[in-house]
Amino acid sequence: MTLTRNIKAILWDMDGTLAESEALHLHTLVRALAYHGIEAGDELHPLIFGKTGQQVHTLCCERFGLSTDFGAWSAFRARCYLEAAPSIRPRAGALDVYHAAKSAGIAQAIVSNSSRMLLEANLAALGLQEPQLVTVSANDVRAGKPDPEPYQRAAWLLRVNPEETIAIEDSPTGALAAIAAGMRLLAWPQDEAGAALFHPAAQIVRSAQELAAALDLPLFTTS
Repeated sequence: MTLTRNIKAILWDMDGTLAESEALHLHTLVRALAYHGIEAGDELHPLIFGKTGQQVHTLCCERFGLSTDFGAWSAFRARCYLEAAPSIRPRAGALDVYHAAKSAGIAQAIVSNSSRMLLEANLAALGLQEPQLVTVSANDVRAGKPDPEPYQRAAWLLRVNPEETIAIEDSPTGALAAIAAGMRLLAWPQDEAGAALFHPAAQIVRSAQELAAALDLPLFTTS
């Protein structure tokens, strides 16, 4: 089923949707905790999935008794992230869909819960840095996802109404933000278990081909 009737823009999440960067975010968190003498691992991923850096810091303070301030904490994590960011790869097929939408003349924006610095690193790694590209980071809003503000801001910058957009998300947190903003939503979970976590308003797609079909874009074979 396509969702493109009366659609003027596609709003993409970055981490996990366009970029395979979730593992790097987890790695920087584990390194930061280890620096403060706290041992942790993959068990943290479900707890931080889709959250802003500030939200993750708050979680660590509550869970581990972390006392370092957010500024120093985020600076350490950012340095770790930037060291490895050039190796980030796109999610399989995601850029094919992105470029197909661009060729079709559909306006697009990227809406991320990451800081501006990390978002720009991801854009560079994926080759998506363009002067006219509309992007929204955690630094550009008062409240990150699941608050609707990031998606509302992207729609405002694109000069479209929320109901004229489709958001694409891999996390339930981001999905809630898009739905609260009044947008249609395509949920592209990383696995079948994740599909069950989305709001009933989400249309689930399970591959780049299904995503392209839902957007009424030409089908293709991913490289």
